Amino acid sequence: MDLSSREYKLMLHAREFEGDETACRSAVSRFWKEVGGVLQGVDVDPRGKLDVLKAGKQRDVFFLDTADLGLYRGSDLVFRMRRPLGSRKDWKATLKFRHGDRLLAGAQDFDLKKKSDEEPKFEEDVKLVPPAETPRFWALFSRSVEAEFDERRMPADVGACLAPYTDIRRPSLPPLDTPVRTVAGLNIVEHVFEDGWIGLSEDVEAECALILWWRQAALDEPIAAEFSFRFPLDDGKADLDVVRTAWTVMTALVASSFADPAGPTKTALVYGAAEV
Repeated sequence: MDLSSREYKLMLHAREFEGDETACRSAVSRFWKEVGGVLQGVDVDPRGKLDVLKAGKQRDVFFLDTADLGLYRGSDLVFRMRRPLGSRKDWKATLKFRHGDRLLAGAQDFDLKKKSDEEPKFEEDVKLVPPAETPRFWALFSRSVEAEFDERRMPADVGACLAPYTDIRRPSLPPLDTPVRTVAGLNIVEHVFEDGWIGLSEDVEAECALILWWRQAALDEPIAAEFSFRFPLDDGKADLDVVRTAWTVMTALVASSFADPAGPTKTALVYGAAEV
């Protein structure tokens, strides 16, 4: 399966977005304005603006794993539950295998047992590696598939989490009857600000997103802020000039006053570390 996209991710200072909804939206606008100024300095043009445009992009999120994080630590698997805020509909569950080795990630072939419109994704994330005095980046590769869970039948053990999927090729999986629980007791409110774009060439624009996380009990103090931009790959490949421009953009954004190069990733906030 070829990689379908490459996404560059940069953590920001979450404190910049503190306050009520009005203050938060104002901070998002200031951030996007700064992005424009930074990128004009390297002859790259952004367009549009970042905003929460869709109700489906305001979501409740939590992660499930065993008490000793057997899925994540032992099998490089992330199991995430997500649905729109206030919804009573089914939860969208994403099972994701993430690894720094492209071949290992590409060898995963799990899918949904019952075919649906949800197709597996094989994607590449590019992230900053501390220390950040001289920006260095590394890639993570992931295969992921979404399933649905009725809120009245939420998974209580590893077997229930994995039940919608074909066999997972990981010999280190916890026993299927091992109970699962919300990782770190963390119930997250997530807002995704979209509709900003960065021109990487005459033909390729990268789609931008700013993701903010709050604890459900503290909706004026975000715990994570992540900016990303993504462009599609064609049979796992991209034009060399596009890739060079994307690297230039990422390097320039590290110098933004909003950027927090040494800040923990969203995965690290949930699991306490982020080897993958």
